[in-house]
Amino acid sequence: MINKKNLLGKEPAELGDKDAIHVAIVAVRAATPINPGQKCSINEFGEAVSDNGRGVGVADPFLKQAIAKGQSFWLLLNGTEVPNVKHTWEHPKIAFGPPTREVKLNKTLLANAEDLGLTYQQLMDACQKCVDTNSPVEYEGTKTAEELSEDVFVDSYEIWSEWCEETGYDDFPDYGTDCCPEIEYPNALFTFES
Repeated sequence: MINKKNLLGKEPAELGDKDAIHVAIVAVRAATPINPGQKCSINEFGEAVSDNGRGVGVADPFLKQAIAKGQSFWLLLNGTEVPNVKHTWEHPKIAFGPPTREVKLNKTLLANAEDLGLTYQQLMDACQKCVDTNSPVEYEGTKTAEELSEDVFVDSYEIWSEWCEETGYDDFPDYGTDCCPEIEYPNALFTFES
């Protein structure tokens, strides 16, 4: 029989052993962009922050994309720090609960979303889908083609630069230098089907 306490984070005693364990998890909100599986700490507001040091746990390693600032996710806690893992549990050093401050949405993205007749989340999701599919996404906002200027669908530099800052995405090609980046963002974010 395998000792269930402190099993993860150690080398298995014997190859091929199979078992199941309880892992304490808590729903938290990201105060910074966080990658799946990245170690995290909890800040003074009760939010998760990326922490490449020890941390209290790791961001859900099964997520398929980075966690944006303000997004909620499951934090898997280190087994060595939770003495009584049951379906209800306590942590001896941190009182987990809802964050103590309201989420601060990026003002530039919020204004752009409003100008586009979208919600903040619709704009964030559209950017992610555009990146995932490597092509513009269909516009799903409340405005008509006549109400939107043509440059909304062509020049979206401000949206992309702010979205990258919020999500931590940095895989767009950069042909500039450290002091003068020249990032190649997608040519168009939206298509408009009438």
